[in-house]
Amino acid sequence: MNVKERVWKGFIAQDSVDLTILPEEVATSWLHCRALEVDPYARKSEAILTPPQLREQQRKNERLIALVQQELRMYEAYFKLQLPVFILTDANGYILWRDGHEGTKRIANDMSFSEGHRWHEQDVGTNAISLAIQTGAVMSLTGYDHYAVGSHAWACTAAAIYDEHDKVCAVLDISSHLNDSAAAQEVNTFMKLLTATISSKIKSRYLEERKQLVDYSYRMTQPGVVCDEFERIVKISAQLFVDEAQWQGQPIHALLKEQVLQALPQPIFLDDQMIGYFYPVVQQEEETKQFFYQGVPSKNEAYRAFMAQVEKVASSPLPVHIYGESGSGKEVIAKTLHENSAVANGPLVAINCGAISESLLESELFGYAPGAFTGANAKGYKGKIAEAHGGTLFLDEVDSMSKRMQAALLRVLENQEVTRIGSTKVERVSFRIVTASNRDLRAEVEAENFRMDLFYRLYVCPLSIPPLRERKEDIFVFMQDYCMKKNWYPYWLATAYEVAQHYEWYGNIRELNNFLERLHVYYEHVEPTREQLQQTIEMGTIERTKRKRLQQNVAPMSEEEKQLRAVLEQHHYHISKAAAALGMARSTLYRKMKRYNLK
Repeated sequence: MNVKERVWKGFIAQDSVDLTILPEEVATSWLHCRALEVDPYARKSEAILTPPQLREQQRKNERLIALVQQELRMYEAYFKLQLPVFILTDANGYILWRDGHEGTKRIANDMSFSEGHRWHEQDVGTNAISLAIQTGAVMSLTGYDHYAVGSHAWACTAAAIYDEHDKVCAVLDISSHLNDSAAAQEVNTFMKLLTATISSKIKSRYLEERKQLVDYSYRMTQPGVVCDEFERIVKISAQLFVDEAQWQGQPIHALLKEQVLQALPQPIFLDDQMIGYFYPVVQQEEETKQFFYQGVPSKNEAYRAFMAQVEKVASSPLPVHIYGESGSGKEVIAKTLHENSAVANGPLVAINCGAISESLLESELFGYAPGAFTGANAKGYKGKIAEAHGGTLFLDEVDSMSKRMQAALLRVLENQEVTRIGSTKVERVSFRIVTASNRDLRAEVEAENFRMDLFYRLYVCPLSIPPLRERKEDIFVFMQDYCMKKNWYPYWLATAYEVAQHYEWYGNIRELNNFLERLHVYYEHVEPTREQLQQTIEMGTIERTKRKRLQQNVAPMSEEEKQLRAVLEQHHYHISKAAAALGMARSTLYRKMKRYNLK
């Protein structure tokens, strides 16, 4: 039994032993381990990162890992080692990367000396990695220098790596099993030289990148913010009138809460490596903003043109009909029209005509007198039309109204008066009418489902909302808006945007918001893979399932059906225009549509 073994056994048995034969750092660590009640018979580390957490840490440190691998290849020939294993940990002792002899790595696995595990004093007792983190020096330990029995068969030399701010950012360790080659003096010397070289290159690269980012900021042709690869602010345009000193080093998303993003961030490269981003922004000017719009600013030209139409018709008292697919934001546009109209100070009264039965819709719209029918409120009910007096009446899914209700609404619009059910008293009303549907109202008239006279009363200023699949550049804007509202800023948002662009989003903004809600719940603190992103989208997608089912159960479309479908979609199912384009009678087109179930 050697001296260190005898001292260790006496210390563990809590006998009176002389610790002065140990290096001072080792003796201090033993005492600390005893105070922490670390198990001296522990054989492995129980602290471990989850696979997503490990991937995230490896991603953040991928340049460091590559640099260590590169430098080790250059220095490895100088190390006189027997079957070594090489370990790189972060500043908290978590193993990020491991290499070396395959047999030694298998032995290391038995004691959790592998990627993802933490090699800290409180986990495995006194060890070279933990001491290197604490002291910042090169530490060599062999056998019974280690506090726990699991490490007694190992010899290790660990050295700290410093970042650009001269703080320990990582530790490089060389270990050997059943031999002392990893703790030899020449290994200690070479490790000191190796980690000093790595630290120097980290600082040089940092300075080079900072210079490149600052140079880029001086070449900016529009106001914006330059940040590093971790989206920490480096430079801010003077035109934004923001205290740069206050914001330097802060996350870019904190500043963007006070700014308006003009476009997607532009990556900045150095030697084909992405080193940062440029965010083009403008300051919000709430004081001068006159047009109310609760949606997010669009980057799509077609949607901007649509909003220009909205702005023009908003100030007019004319009736407006909004056509848009389900989930495209018809309610948002209706509110925009109201808030920017001459009756903005009046009420905005909305009702979904397709959500309630005909009898209930009649009483909801027209109201009823006290005791008008069994179960009626004893005080009667004013009705939505009367409530909208002096404001805006918004009728969603107006195409679902029965012919009888259409006739009743027409009389109100023509006479500007309403009579409650069960009453003879006529009330004068004045309101702006806004309607909406997700079906083409013109096609409904041609199919004789909607009254033509009412159509001409409502369809004065038609607005057609572009679906989300035709304005996919706005997906990123919606994502950013969602993240800001949740105070959640995942660095992988750009990847989620890339995946989202490949979907058609038939549920439009509502479907996208549902996807973002799921994303926030499932991956708030971890990075999803592309496959997981796709699965998170697909679990809420109907059209994809429908298409798969059709592909499995239905024969391929004939050329005639393809032509009919294309022309009908081109003309928004306007039967007369589609029939003229196809060169056939309307009756013939109706017959073929029925054959192919085209609606």
